[in-house]
Amino acid sequence: MEQTRGFLQEAAAFIGAVLRPAGRSIRENTGLAVLSVVLAFGLWIFVTDAENPEQTRVLPVDITVEPVNVPTDVVVAEELKPVRLRIRVEEDVFDSLTKEDFEATVDLEGLAVGEYELPVEVRTLTGRGNLRIVDVLLTPIRVRLAQLLSKIVPVVVETRGSPPSDFSLGIAEVERETATVAGPQESVEAVTRAVASVDVEGRTESFDSAVRLEPRDQRGVLVPVVEVDPTIVDVRIEIEQRTFSRALAVSPLLKGTQRQGYNVVGVTVQPAVVTVFGPQAFIESAVAISTQPVDIDDATTDLIRTVSLDLPSGVTVRGSVNVTVTVNISPAPGQLMFAVPVTATGLGDDVSIAGALPSVQVFLFGPLPALLELNPNDITARVDLGGKDAGTHTVRVEVTAPSGLEVRSISPQEIEIRLEPR
Repeated sequence: MEQTRGFLQEAAAFIGAVLRPAGRSIRENTGLAVLSVVLAFGLWIFVTDAENPEQTRVLPVDITVEPVNVPTDVVVAEELKPVRLRIRVEEDVFDSLTKEDFEATVDLEGLAVGEYELPVEVRTLTGRGNLRIVDVLLTPIRVRLAQLLSKIVPVVVETRGSPPSDFSLGIAEVERETATVAGPQESVEAVTRAVASVDVEGRTESFDSAVRLEPRDQRGVLVPVVEVDPTIVDVRIEIEQRTFSRALAVSPLLKGTQRQGYNVVGVTVQPAVVTVFGPQAFIESAVAISTQPVDIDDATTDLIRTVSLDLPSGVTVRGSVNVTVTVNISPAPGQLMFAVPVTATGLGDDVSIAGALPSVQVFLFGPLPALLELNPNDITARVDLGGKDAGTHTVRVEVTAPSGLEVRSISPQEIEIRLEPR
């Protein structure tokens, strides 16, 4: 502590020794000191102004004019026109100014119903950039005062748009049935209701929110310069799903039987899926929607039929109720056995066949209708005896079937034939 105290004493002595000659110099040269301060301050102003000079320009912003001291029995009948300002401000501040930096008012104290040309008072709300108002343009402004009138009108809820087709709107509920409108007499007399407008376009959930009231005339046109009390009311509108919907596959229903030997190889429907609307129980349990029956009795070729959907009571479908059903019918494949007598070809003139030639079993594969209509005589089974002499020979049986049929097997494939001299 003693060391610190000694250090401070020495420092004070040193500073005193330095300042005493400077103080004597200032007392002896007071005028010179004052001149130095003035020159320094002027230099500071010059440098500052050179770096950020002030400018006088018209602010390209409309300044809203608000009436003040309005008598209780009158009201401003028309919206007051804004004014423009010529200002002086530092260059780097000009572009950042907005209408919120100013307050413009017109004093209506003691005025009655009528029209007036009144001056506008403007003051700045910021001190940035040494801002000053040079001139107020577009003044004086026209002010029309009308007799103040108020009345009670009904509150009406109007909806815009509509919910999806399977939803319904309930009755709108509003927290109060009337509202007070006030303003110029001619405007208030035109107001017939206070409207709460609600947009329900595409909504699937109930609406419950605060809505602003608007004064409207008999034609529904907004009446300006009229105030509504209260300005906001709570509105609730129930939106309920009256029908439920679901995408269901279309299931074609066939009746009758195709001709014997033919098969139904495919059934298609267009569209294959439809959106149905109906009671919740049906929508939750249904897996497909059937068509009216398509008759295929004794059919042998493809069928294309337009039929309607078989919709239960209370069920509807989006779009057309008709669908196109295509039934593909083709001959059924099959295999049948035929006993075919064998005939010989190429038999020489000097020999003859001893006994009768046997029959062979021929298995044919092909379209069943063709097989069912086939006669055994339409099939040929031959053996070639060309060049064969008297004796016993084992020869191969060759079978020929009608076009479109396939020979699957021959039994036996070879037979023994005994030839003897004539």
